[in-house]
Amino acid sequence: MPPATSAWMRIGEISRRTGVNPDVLRAWERRYRLLRPRRTAGGTRLYSATDETRVRLMQRYIADGLPPAQAAEMVTAARLTVRPGQTASVPPAEITEAHAEMHASLDRFDETSAQRALERLFGVYSPLAVVRDVMMPYLAEVGDRWAEGHVSVAQEHFASNFLHARLLAFARGWDRGLGPRAVLACAAGEQHTFGLIAFGVALHHFGWRITYLGANTGVAMIEEAATHVEPDVAVVAAALPERLVPILDELRALGERWPTAIAGAGASAALAARAGVQRLDGDPVGAAESVSLQGAGPPERWAGRSADL
Repeated sequence: MPPATSAWMRIGEISRRTGVNPDVLRAWERRYRLLRPRRTAGGTRLYSATDETRVRLMQRYIADGLPPAQAAEMVTAARLTVRPGQTASVPPAEITEAHAEMHASLDRFDETSAQRALERLFGVYSPLAVVRDVMMPYLAEVGDRWAEGHVSVAQEHFASNFLHARLLAFARGWDRGLGPRAVLACAAGEQHTFGLIAFGVALHHFGWRITYLGANTGVAMIEEAATHVEPDVAVVAAALPERLVPILDELRALGERWPTAIAGAGASAALAARAGVQRLDGDPVGAAESVSLQGAGPPERWAGRSADL
């Protein structure tokens, strides 16, 4: 369990900050499940920034004249926005607990409870840490469980769409800043965007500005966007090589104007060599870090690079 640092508050601290008596906080937790504190090995409650936000919202509804039970119901249903945490990695025990909560919630199509599990993490850990340590491994776990027949197609789709929507929330304001620019798109016919969005989250974390075109994007559309924004790199993702083979000549032409890379399970070193572009290998966060470390440059700087990103 996490230590009692400034990122996690004991009940006395959250009481002091909100002005709500500890006995009332315990009652709200017991009766309405308003708060979801962690506990140390000794049983001490540790509250997150999300818990504090819920208490303040509860206070506001009660001040407006709502009965506590109704106020708690509205707080529980609220989609909260909290200031992202800064901690760089999620401890294994927290990952295990978050996965267990999400597993139980999403398997019964309970979006609200799964959302609360993520909200608590976002209040303590950086978005990149939550994406890398919690969301991506959980999505892989869902895929494995579906392949083994432990979840239905409906459960797999519900969980995938839940995570996809949460990732897209990070796309707000992606184009702000003064850093290098990346254009991200899935190849024509490609609908699997999770890895590309995760790559964009990580790249933005490292200071890049993102122009995200999404699923099923033709090279002509990528060229149009690139002409307007002059990217430092254009990334085309595909889960199957069949999505890339028909557009290798177009990718070569794209790469002659802007640094270009292919990514995803369908992007092989051989295809990258045939198109004269870069291949991004490995997980999305690692690939984004490698791109950031290598930096931007003219198209010829990318051509023929090693494909071990």
